[in-house]
Amino acid sequence: MTKRMFMGGFLAAVLTGMAATAHAGDIANIQPVGFSADGKVFAFQEFGMKDGKVPYSDTYFIDTDTGADLEGTPFHLELTDKDANLSKARRQNLTAARQQMDKYDLLTNPGLIAAFNPPTELGSPMKTIRYTPLATDGPARGAYTLLLGDAQVAAPDACKGMNNRAVGFTLQLIEKDGAPNRQLVHEDKAIPAERGCAVEYRMGGALVYQPESGKPVHIALVLALSASPDGRNGRWIAVPVHP
Repeated sequence: MTKRMFMGGFLAAVLTGMAATAHAGDIANIQPVGFSADGKVFAFQEFGMKDGKVPYSDTYFIDTDTGADLEGTPFHLELTDKDANLSKARRQNLTAARQQMDKYDLLTNPGLIAAFNPPTELGSPMKTIRYTPLATDGPARGAYTLLLGDAQVAAPDACKGMNNRAVGFTLQLIEKDGAPNRQLVHEDKAIPAERGCAVEYRMGGALVYQPESGKPVHIALVLALSASPDGRNGRWIAVPVHP
């Protein structure tokens, strides 16, 4: 495996149009930021237009050992002033997060987009994603497959007005380096309040980063779809995977 893997710039271009094409609800866009050199921190930004008119931008910093947000993060921003727009929200949010980005030198280590499964792609699987962690022009080797499932957990109090509907998710690594595998990566025990009333989950993508020393880090991008009066809202969850 190469010492450093690089992430293609196409992801931002493809994802930038996702929220704009939605006619109901708000499916957030996502832009990976990068990894720390040792792979112990991963960051991404999500952004969009809440209710079709309020620009927002959130930057998350994930501890890849625990899957938890770093202390003092994420950085949330919504703009409601008269001249607010998405560009302004994203710039201000990244400015607020810049100290943390520089602290971990995240822009130097983008990682590899190993798979991408947008909700706009017709006929693509919702619950699985399969990829190889090495970018090469030769035959694909060492495939990995991730599988999403539902976790039955108590619905947050805020969801009682939505017929008490809310589900958590599980994530399993069912193929490792081309061989059958059964590794539970994540299982919700409760639904965080900030996730909303999630009723469905979708595999959105996978990233891989290889530190110069140590084992590679995989990141599963999971899209949580939450019920709302206007349709479904989508927010992103980054789940570290250690094969």
